[in-house]
Amino acid sequence: MSERIFVVGHINPDTDSIASAMGYAWLLRERDKLDAVAARAGALNAQTSWVLKTLNIEVPFLLTDASPRFESVMQRLDSLTPDAQLGIAWTLASKTGGIAPVINEDGTPYGLINGLSLFKYFSEILGPRPGDTTVREMMSAQCKDAANTDVPKFTANAHIRDSLNKILRSEFDDYWVVDENGLYLGIARQKNILNPPRLKIILVDHNEPRQSINALEEAELLEILDHHRLGNPYTHQPIRFTVDVVGSTSTLVTEQTAEAGLSAPPALAGALLAGLLSDTLILTSPTTTPRDHAAAEKLARWAFVGG
Repeated sequence: MSERIFVVGHINPDTDSIASAMGYAWLLRERDKLDAVAARAGALNAQTSWVLKTLNIEVPFLLTDASPRFESVMQRLDSLTPDAQLGIAWTLASKTGGIAPVINEDGTPYGLINGLSLFKYFSEILGPRPGDTTVREMMSAQCKDAANTDVPKFTANAHIRDSLNKILRSEFDDYWVVDENGLYLGIARQKNILNPPRLKIILVDHNEPRQSINALEEAELLEILDHHRLGNPYTHQPIRFTVDVVGSTSTLVTEQTAEAGLSAPPALAGALLAGLLSDTLILTSPTTTPRDHAAAEKLARWAFVGG
């Protein structure tokens, strides 16, 4: 499976924006075998809420900012308790790239064992009596004695950009990633924090940056599917850009679905039909085209709507 792609409409989403995001994400999964999920850029209006509730469709999750978060660079590493022997930490560190997380029984971070913390610990115990301590004795010590307890913590959903200055001024190479309750989730390494993966985004039902999620310039914009005027979005590389003269983006999703030899599931077809009818004022708006009429008929068949 490929890396996850988020399909999202404009802020202050209407029914067409939500429906086309869900429909296009579904099409990308079915036709292209991509890991695509629909998202929303804001709160649902009353009409869209009613449509999704009536069709028993789960509300897409909220995505308001494309800036990378610490969860995107987090590594989940095995951990040890503070009273575990240092020899076990040594073995663990050899498998994790040189670090061993030490976690309290309640799930909160205690300290981190790495090369520097071990060097400081060995220096302390060998300094006064270098010939009296054996390697076996040192490896039998408890992890809490050699762990660095000053390692900074960042919550998984925190934006990396908000902490970059602190990280660049820090002496640490590795950082705790915790949940909102302060429980251990993983480790973020500085080299990954400074080069985080960009969120992969597809925009539907809009193409103007001012109508889109925040920090879109920090994402990897893959594609735009829309029926509005052009707004000159910034991209890092050439993208698939489809802006067509129809009354709704749901129409474009429907056409691509049919061209792929597929038919949307009844509930999704109902949502797309609602989006199409909403944007075209039930096929009476000046922007309505014969293609919208054809798409509406097709969606009605897929949704088993008579008449």
